[in-house]
Amino acid sequence: MDEDKKRSWDVWLGVLAPVITVAGVLVGVYQFNTGERNRVYLENELLIKKDEIDFRRKLWLEKLDTYRSIVTLAGKVVSTTDVEPFDGKSFDMLLSQFRAAYWGQGVFVEDPDVATTMVDFREAAESYRSGWSGSGQSRDNKPLKIKADRLAEACKASISRNAPPGGAGK
Repeated sequence: MDEDKKRSWDVWLGVLAPVITVAGVLVGVYQFNTGERNRVYLENELLIKKDEIDFRRKLWLEKLDTYRSIVTLAGKVVSTTDVEPFDGKSFDMLLSQFRAAYWGQGVFVEDPDVATTMVDFREAAESYRSGWSGSGQSRDNKPLKIKADRLAEACKASISRNAPPGGAGK
């Protein structure tokens, strides 16, 4: 190789090396920015999913508390029927609290099966109160107890069916 060609190669390599270096740096910066953008996007997606799970968990816990209080009230209503003589005043007060629970917080979290069994329980309680129990005997509390049991089972099934992902505890 003669001196001119060698010099020409040196000049081209001298110019090409920084261009390749700058191109490599630009590609590296682009890859870094793309990676950061994807990382931020994935972090946001994870936060959204976490917030959704937390929200569902809070609703589920509220449903659990509401159903627990409804079933407790139903149990109290039924327990007044076992006392002799029948205490109509306590029965009416507890049935009124049951209605308030149904129209209060219960409407916010209810599920169709629970709503149906709550209406059935209320109707059975009103029938019991009126002295007609459906069994031919006056003040037979067995139908009311059966409706209370069905209500508890419906609440339990709804809670199990709507459990949040990852369990309920935190």
